[in-house]
Amino acid sequence: MEQVKNYILTCDTLALLPYFNKYGECWTIVIEKYEKYLVKERPKDLLAESCNYYGVSLNGIIEAAKKILPRQRMLPVCIPVLDLCFFPTKSMEHLDCQWIAHSAIRHVVSKGKHSTIVLINHEKVVVEKHMSIIYNKMKSASHINDTYKRRINEGKEYHSFILYEKPSCYDCKRKS
Repeated sequence: MEQVKNYILTCDTLALLPYFNKYGECWTIVIEKYEKYLVKERPKDLLAESCNYYGVSLNGIIEAAKKILPRQRMLPVCIPVLDLCFFPTKSMEHLDCQWIAHSAIRHVVSKGKHSTIVLINHEKVVVEKHMSIIYNKMKSASHINDTYKRRINEGKEYHSFILYEKPSCYDCKRKS
């Protein structure tokens, strides 16, 4: 696994997993479709920096998610420009919180109170959550992602209307 100093999420990013080195420092194992990296940053910090890189803030994304899923905790983090939505396996304040892209999941295998998430590249991630909780998290992430896609498309359609359609009052003569 290659160790890198900096990392920005891409559309190939599938999961951000905490890794504790021999000194107890929390780093991140990044799983991509075809690569794995070790980054000297906590998963949450890496996520926040990537959000900033794409012109949004992690706090802003969380606040927006609260509007879509008002009574839910441990909200997914969506980066619409990448068409990615990551859900946390625990509170993001926990150092051992794992972040999984909902679209990266091939299937989930139940192991009692634990689950194994099999990613689209066949990597396996063991999670300390029951399979039903993982499926609920996937459903929430999918709902937020679909909501953003719909809003973006509606915005494009509205924008196209403004650019290409002449408003009815355009031909009206002004009264002097």
